[in-house]
Amino acid sequence: MSVHNGGPAGPPQGPHQPYPPHPHPPQSPQQPRWAWWVVGIVIPVVGILITVLVSRPGSSDGDGKAAPASDGRPSVSPSSSAPAQPPASATPGAGTAQVRYGPADVAADVTNSGSYIELDTSQPVVSGSSVKGADVIFGASLGDPTLFVPGSASNLAPLPASGPAPSAGECAESVDRNGTYTADVKRGDRFCLLTDQGHVAYLRVVTAPSTGQGKLNVTVWDMPAA
Repeated sequence: MSVHNGGPAGPPQGPHQPYPPHPHPPQSPQQPRWAWWVVGIVIPVVGILITVLVSRPGSSDGDGKAAPASDGRPSVSPSSSAPAQPPASATPGAGTAQVRYGPADVAADVTNSGSYIELDTSQPVVSGSSVKGADVIFGASLGDPTLFVPGSASNLAPLPASGPAPSAGECAESVDRNGTYTADVKRGDRFCLLTDQGHVAYLRVVTAPSTGQGKLNVTVWDMPAA
């Protein structure tokens, strides 16, 4: 056997074999189109729900503080609101005496039998003659000026010469304790009087001459119903 070109003989040459084909990578299954539609709808809806929940009044940011209101001011919890003010009385002054007249000066002629003074009217009525329902007579029939209650009812009570003006209740109590029907008077003297219709009056003598015009400063109250 001869050797070609003096080199070693190669392996026997067989028939030509083609390379095996490259395998294709596996393909992932395609998602159906309706799944993408659902995802596209759910994501915006979730975002809207989160926005609504966060923006609700009273929602908390997690550290116990109230979430800011829409105008930027912190919301106020019910416990921190100012206490309700108690409601005002429906009948102001109920159960208390109300001033009916005065204080105002009432002039009366004290000469001789003097003047009859009616205090149950809207304003005092002064007459030089007997008046039905008169509550007090201011006169000087015996030379000294006096106050006299018609019918000698013990409705007149003297008060101390000094001190604050009494209230209606104090005047009524004074008549209950110290009521009389007549008293001599001089300037500065003070008296409480109960009228024949149940009103209470406070009388302060301004002038008390033996003749001519005298003056009484008068306050009359409507008393509350018992």
